[in-house]
Amino acid sequence: MKIITKYFAFAFLTLFIINTSIAQTLSIGPLLGVNISTVSNSPAAENIAGISAGGFLNYSVNEHVGLNAKVLFTQLGTGYENSTLINRFNYLHVPVSAVYFFGESGNRIRPKVYAGIYAASLTNGNNDAANNVVIAGQSNLNSFDIGGQVGLGFNYRIRSRTWLNVDLGYMAGVVPVIDTPTGKLRNEAYNLNVGVSFPVFGR
Repeated sequence: MKIITKYFAFAFLTLFIINTSIAQTLSIGPLLGVNISTVSNSPAAENIAGISAGGFLNYSVNEHVGLNAKVLFTQLGTGYENSTLINRFNYLHVPVSAVYFFGESGNRIRPKVYAGIYAASLTNGNNDAANNVVIAGQSNLNSFDIGGQVGLGFNYRIRSRTWLNVDLGYMAGVVPVIDTPTGKLRNEAYNLNVGVSFPVFGR
């Protein structure tokens, strides 16, 4: 076991040296956002607002291509036409995206587009009366969600190597939140996230 641990440590150190030597960059920071969400395949469903909060990292392969990963507490859910009922789904949400940056690395504003996938674990589901969610007579919510996401945004340099990150995106689940007699209900949401990234290594 000690030998295996040493090999892993050596591999990690080697990768770290390679990454820094070829001028790749890594930055991390806090993030806060808002979601406008609903569920698909429900004609009576309406959008509701929720929050996202957590942290993120940006890993730049070169000045145009990078990866973004987030770890968030995310509120999704849905309202209903002609009703005050709100069903809320709270997730530990992990989106991962490939990012393309426009412009040059020295620019103060870097527009970007991104696309990727997410995985989410349901922490709890409740309605505005603090009761368990019941949809079409069923309350067996799936504990896990997987989906895709696309979006655009920009990074604004506040000072050297410190950036304001703004993302506007759309996400759609593949795994149903719940199966009902009328269809499989899946998460859908538009989101606006704002964060500040600080350098870990790189230029």
